[in-house]
Amino acid sequence: MSHDPERELVYFDIRGRAESIRLLLAYAQAPYIDRGIPRADWPSLKKTVPLGQVPVLVERTPAGERVIPQSQAILRHLARVFGLDGANEDERVRADIVAETVLELRTAWNRVAYNPGWLKDQAATDAHFRDVFPRFRATLEGLLEQSEERGALYFAGSAPTHADFFAFDTLESHREVVPSCLDGHGSLQRFLDDIRALPPIADYLARRRPSDFQRA
Repeated sequence: MSHDPERELVYFDIRGRAESIRLLLAYAQAPYIDRGIPRADWPSLKKTVPLGQVPVLVERTPAGERVIPQSQAILRHLARVFGLDGANEDERVRADIVAETVLELRTAWNRVAYNPGWLKDQAATDAHFRDVFPRFRATLEGLLEQSEERGALYFAGSAPTHADFFAFDTLESHREVVPSCLDGHGSLQRFLDDIRALPPIADYLARRRPSDFQRA
């Protein structure tokens, strides 16, 4: 007899790199412990986690414990577990292409948004929205429009995958800082609205942590 593991997601008490994981778990309606680490506790905890970084997902069963570092490894593992990695190989490939594209954007965004000190460098923030974000916005819009031409609502197909939750979180975090950054980009705006309206996601969004950028 199989047992669903007890899951614990370990990360700082912010949205950050863990938020797309939380979104996927919310959509899957999977219970888990959301452990927010105080910054003061991180130096001692860092020595105890794989790769010395978070997020980390811990899965516990009577047979033992699995500890998974790296946000994308966690997200794709959970996508496989809950059938959110695409309905066939074509969809799985499309989801991975989108996820890798979003990861490039997210890496650039994290340098501006979180290092150093929460968007304190206005020149770097302006440069990101002028030089970096529009390029990725165009790429993602093109990928989404290709999917729409196939009659699908989401990036990979007719049902959301891990890539959709990652894209949603990354695009939404940009829009929290510059609300007009998606104006005139109807497909991306429609996509965000559709993800937001999914009942388990709507419920999660109503009670989740405040925006990281309200702390800036």
